[in-house]
Amino acid sequence: MRFGKSRGTVAVDLGSGQVKMLVLENGGATPRIVALGIERLQPDAIVGGDIMDYRVVVDAVRALRERLDIKPRSAATAISGRDVIVKRIKMDRMRDAEARKVIRWEAEQHVPFDMESVSIDFEVLDPEGDGLQMDVLLVAAKMDLVETRMRLLEEAGFDTTIIDVDSFAVQTAFEQAYEHAAYGSFCLVNIGREVTNLSLIEQTNPVLTRDLSIGTGRFAEALVKELGIPLEDAESRLRSDAEMDAASRDALKEPIESLVAPVERARSILMSSEASQGRLDEVVLSGGGARLPGLGEAIERRLGTKVTVLDPLRGITASGDVERSLAEHGGSSVLAVAVGLALRGKER
Repeated sequence: MRFGKSRGTVAVDLGSGQVKMLVLENGGATPRIVALGIERLQPDAIVGGDIMDYRVVVDAVRALRERLDIKPRSAATAISGRDVIVKRIKMDRMRDAEARKVIRWEAEQHVPFDMESVSIDFEVLDPEGDGLQMDVLLVAAKMDLVETRMRLLEEAGFDTTIIDVDSFAVQTAFEQAYEHAAYGSFCLVNIGREVTNLSLIEQTNPVLTRDLSIGTGRFAEALVKELGIPLEDAESRLRSDAEMDAASRDALKEPIESLVAPVERARSILMSSEASQGRLDEVVLSGGGARLPGLGEAIERRLGTKVTVLDPLRGITASGDVERSLAEHGGSSVLAVAVGLALRGKER
């Protein structure tokens, strides 16, 4: 695919099954996609957020950059998985400069990693508050993970200017696309091939962020095991809009429960919080597994909460070529992280 030369920050989403590269242009009334490419990765090239076959991933990113004729070197990417910790904590209220001096000591109480091996950042969630304590969103990631991503993108021809967290990128895309995102309580569930990013937000403030070791691969494996069909056929069934037969629905009950249960627990956490409005307004699905057969219905049945599929391209102009390409890869919801990253790049 080639949709024209681009300017600005390039969003590079490194998923377990695909590499997605996206650039938005914001010169007109609405943002416009000027470059988009999706490259499938061989199995096990990236596992659970960890890059297992470094050369394969570098080559895929470089091939996309060359095919799309992308000129800028600035890139934004995101990380997730077991080597990333996101936690909401409380600290004594202080100015930002003072908080930066003590944040590493505060993090020692919450991060189960050797503090010498982690990169730390934070954001004060209630900067205008007047209480003795302030709510702080703490993010810690192992330096090896961060440095590997930066080195990989450099070898592919980029300078890494932004490293975000997958869940935060999805939230950025959601808030850009939907005006009501600023007012309610939402559970964002971004389902990849091996990892699902779950985040609970209330009036744009993160309440809970968690990565689950389950994705579309588990659903495909369930069909292979129970029905005795090839993996390619299983994946095709999951992408199909046709109604599934009874045997396929039965085979998917266990993986569906593995996603429904964490969403239900997240709602319980929200409803038990003293600072919360006490309700979950909507569950928003995104990623390659946003339309997994039976998942949305199961969540609605269990929680009695509205379930929608995120369209990160609402308010963004896309050509017919882009839309046709996305139809082959599962629809616009697969771009949730990439769009969020591209929007972050425009903020700079």
